[in-house]
Amino acid sequence: MKQRGRIGIIGGTFNPIHLGHLMIAERALEAYELERVIFVPAFQPPHKHTDVIEARYRYEMTAAAIMDNPKFTVSDVELTRGGPSYTVDTVRHFHTIYGEDVEYYFIAGTDTIQDLPTWKHIDELLELCHFIGATRPDGTADIENIIAYFGDVGREKIHSLVVPAMELSATELRRRLRTGQSIRYMVPKAVCTYIAEHDIYL
Repeated sequence: MKQRGRIGIIGGTFNPIHLGHLMIAERALEAYELERVIFVPAFQPPHKHTDVIEARYRYEMTAAAIMDNPKFTVSDVELTRGGPSYTVDTVRHFHTIYGEDVEYYFIAGTDTIQDLPTWKHIDELLELCHFIGATRPDGTADIENIIAYFGDVGREKIHSLVVPAMELSATELRRRLRTGQSIRYMVPKAVCTYIAEHDIYL
């Protein structure tokens, strides 16, 4: 029997995208033998309502950040759809585009994975895709607790991916930008250039 293809999806605000996002995506690509990873900037994150810059800036920064990796692509599906960006709608979209002969892996950080019980249509989502929870070496217990919460389906569909600790957060990057501090070596050079050219995060 032919093995099903595998596609990774990494959603987020990407406000701005940074090296931590890219490292997690690359680790997931290797560990789960994904054919590609699709970055999906949210149009309107359901749980974040302040300090989020215009979606087109976040999309264009993401495109700039991944342009040198042939296995990374960016999708504007949530920007085109508009309104609150729910993962279930996005995963349904990719099922429509790529079909049922593909396994889908949604890549997220530990904090996001811990919130899965509150996600819209989470039972359907666990049928439509796997989840990869990126965690630090000392954080695997958090992922294991969520796996246990969902029982058999959790053991089948939620996975832990240990990644090196990287003290990067978009909140801290925005603070540094607004206080005139450097974010060099924290985001790709192309993102630094984009931010400077468009005078965002002032």
